[in-house]
Parts: sequence; structure tokens; C-alpha cells
Amino acid sequence: MTRAVKSLLNQTVTGWVCEVHNDCPEDPFPAAFISSLNDHRFIMKNHAKNLGAVASFNLAFAGCDEPYVSILEDDNWWEPDFLKEMTAVMDNDANIKVSWCNMVLWHEEPGNLWTNTHKTIWPDGQSQYFWWPQHRQAISALHSNGAMLYRGEHASAYLVPQSILFNAVELIRERSFEHPIYLHGKPLANFAVTLATARDNDRYSWIATQVMLLASFITASPDKTKTMKKSLAYHRLQRPVPTATFFLANIFILKDNRIYKYFTIADWLLFGKWLLGNGRQLNYIKQYIALHSDTYQFLLRQTGLRYREAEQHAQN
Repeated sequence: MTRAVKSLLNQTVTGWVCEVHNDCPEDPFPAAFISSLNDHRFIMKNHAKNLGAVASFNLAFAGCDEPYVSILEDDNWWEPDFLKEMTAVMDNDANIKVSWCNMVLWHEEPGNLWTNTHKTIWPDGQSQYFWWPQHRQAISALHSNGAMLYRGEHASAYLVPQSILFNAVELIRERSFEHPIYLHGKPLANFAVTLATARDNDRYSWIATQVMLLASFITASPDKTKTMKKSLAYHRLQRPVPTATFFLANIFILKDNRIYKYFTIADWLLFGKWLLGNGRQLNYIKQYIALHSDTYQFLLRQTGLRYREAEQHAQN
């Protein structure tokens, strides 16, 4: 936390306000540390009870009077020109509602040591607009929580159901972003791969969430067959190949027997191999999807809005 706060204090832009949220009521350190800074720009928010990660993140999207909003996670940090350059990006193009920058990856080592991998999330470092839909968005996301800037007046449109899997908060929230979204290719933020994490390690909840992401991506599209075939072709080239996600999306949600003809022999073999190792969890995945129908309905609604926006842009 101290490193994150210091990176904010070192910003070349100084006219900011920061709400510091402590979601661990029994931990007095955040409040004591912020108080020691004696800086009126910080507003300390001690939660009376633990809200959980998703609800805490949602607080950043409750809406505010500031023109721009960002999230500085306690284990990440910004370069001094982050706010300067990111606000300039938004000032220069009113069509951009959400932007984010490249991030340098760091690994935490035992003994509170940190290793700079000298790698970035976007290796080519190119700035670019992303219009809906991108193949990657079928089961993943483009933006990074800890490196983004969004307009305060639109923030409430990005609230997500509090029951979602925290591991997938970026993937799910991105479905609510008006496109185009914009990547500033310069690495102005740092992402920490920590030894401990608040993220759930239940891989089958993750798989079930990806199934809902993919099914909504296909169902909401104006041409389901075309979207299915193109998404499948793209993801066959990824490693690891998420073939099972496509089969599971059809088994549990899409339920369209015509889709099976688009799978190759290699696809079937990969899914068969997946079933041998994971078949006993099929009922768990089915139940998870049923219990999180609010997540799926949110995805379906927001994904439909993105496709309609894309159609409108194509007509203009």
C-alpha cells in the first residue's frame, strides 16, 4: 500500500483527490498511514464490515463529480506521468470513455523482494483503439483495472453484480464499456504478481464464468454462426487451447446441436482428454451457472448493447 500511495504522491499532476478504502476493519495501518501524511487530498474510508473484493471495487463506479476516475490497487503503482498522460488521452478524444496504459510486470519474491521482469502486458507497445467485438473478448478482457482511466459521469454504467467471481471482474466489467476503448501503449503503470492474492483458486468457477462469457458473446451477436466459427478459429491458435469452453457453452447454455459440426476431430480429441481429467466436475459447473444467472443476464444484456453500438458505428 505504501508504495502505491507514494506513486500517487509523486504524480506530476497534483490536483487529484484520493479515497482510500480499507476493507479490513481490524487493520488500523491504512488509517494511521494516511493520517501521518497530513495531506488533505486523501479521504480515508474505513469499512464498518468487510464488503469483499467485488463490492469494494464497485465503490469506484458509484459515480462522482470528478471528470476522470482511476483505481490504484494497493499492490500496484504508477509512474510519475501516469495521470498527466492518461488525462491528455481522454482530453484529446471525447469519444473515448475508457482508456488504460501498458503495464510492466513485477514478481514478488520471499523477503519482500521484487523482481522486474522487464516484460509488459502489451509487448509491442503500440497505442490503439479497440472496437467491439474483438475475438479475445469472447472469454477474456483487454483492459487492466490498475492502469485505467474512465469518465466520472459514466462510472455508474460500469457497476457489476456483486455475486460475480472476483477473478473475472475485469472480463465481466469490460462488457459494460462503450467502445471504442483505448490502449496507451506506453508503460506508465506497474503490475505486481504477488505471492498471496484475494482471487479464488477454484478453477471450475473460473471455467463456468468463461462459459457464460462465451455463450453471451455468441448469443447476443447478430450472426451467431459466424461469431461461433470465427471465435473458435481464433481460440484454436491460443495456448492453452480453450476448446472445452466452447463445448461446455453449447452443452449448458447454447444447446444448439448444429454447432457440433463446426468442431474438428482435433477439437473432439481435446475435449475428450479434458473430460477424462475433469468430467466429474460437470455437475458443479452446471450448478454454478444456474446459481449465477444474474451474472449471465448481465453479460447478455451488456454484450447486446455492445453489438448494437457496433452496428450503429458501422452505419455512420
